[in-house]
This record gives sequence, structure tokens and C-alpha cells, in this order.
Amino acid sequence: MSYTSYPSSFQCPKIVPYAWSVDMGILRTPMEGGNARQRRRYRTMPHMFKLEFILSALSLGQWQSWINAFAYDWFLMDLESMWSAATGNIISPHLVRFTTDLEFDDVTYGWVRCRVGAELSPNQYALGGPLLPTYAWVIGGTPMAPSLDGVVIAGDPTDPSSPDWIYSGTPQFPAAIIF
Repeated sequence: MSYTSYPSSFQCPKIVPYAWSVDMGILRTPMEGGNARQRRRYRTMPHMFKLEFILSALSLGQWQSWINAFAYDWFLMDLESMWSAATGNIISPHLVRFTTDLEFDDVTYGWVRCRVGAELSPNQYALGGPLLPTYAWVIGGTPMAPSLDGVVIAGDPTDPSSPDWIYSGTPQFPAAIIF
């Protein structure tokens, strides 16, 4: 799927007060004795960003028109988070959409500040880049002698024994994602 990209000619979000929060989705149940029980509500942790832009008053019309047309649906914007760190870069493309009203105030004559909230798409992993560790072991074996009955059966590109794809990762990220 192709996504609209935030134009490179537009202002990037300011570094300060750039911030984000991660909803860990933890449900805790206290117990009468012993540790509280806890579980996760979801696997993909929602990321919420607080963005601020400083724009010239003359560029505000073009910027806000683009925002009104594209930013309330998923679009690509270079941001900083765990996803950019996983690529080994400070920033990388993030699939986001704006989730709050645009709040404006004047910085000085001819310049305005805009604050807006954004959320990261749960499909961020699908953009490619490095695989995030699952901390699961995959033991392959061979087509004639699979390591575990029906779990992972090896094959080759011309005759795969399973329609599933296994990405083994890299030395830096040795775990695999299996889908």
C-alpha cells in the first residue's frame, strides 16, 4: 500500500517540546496474597506524539491546506522513536495521523506556532526496515528431518515446504518474526 508523505519542503516538527508517550496496555489485578497479576491488553503498544511546528505566516496557508487534506488519515512523516532507533537512525519514516485540533499562537511578527497530537499506526512494522526482536527461538531442521513436528519445516526457494516466511534477522537483531 502506498501512503502520502509529509512534504520535505514543509517545516519539520521542533525538537523541543517534541514528545511521545507509549501506552503499555497493562491491566493489573491485585491479589489478597502474593504479587498482583497483570496482562497486556494488546500486542502493539499505541504511540502518541506531541508535535509543534514553527511556520512563517506566509507558508501557513499552504501547510494548513495540506494538513486538512491529508493529515487526518495515515501519512508518512520522519520522526524519532523506538522505530527510528531500530533502523540505527535518529529519525525514520513513521506512519502517523493527526488526532487533535490544530492550536496556533504567534511567536513573533510573521511567525506562528502550531501544536498538534498524532498517533502511530498499528501497522508501522509493515513499513519494512529492521525486524524487531520477538525473543522466540526458531529451530529449522531439514525437509527430511524437521526439528519439531509441524512447527517449522525447512524448504528451498524453488520448493518451499510451507507458505510461511521466516526472516532470521541480523546479528544485531537475531530473533525472528514469523508470519
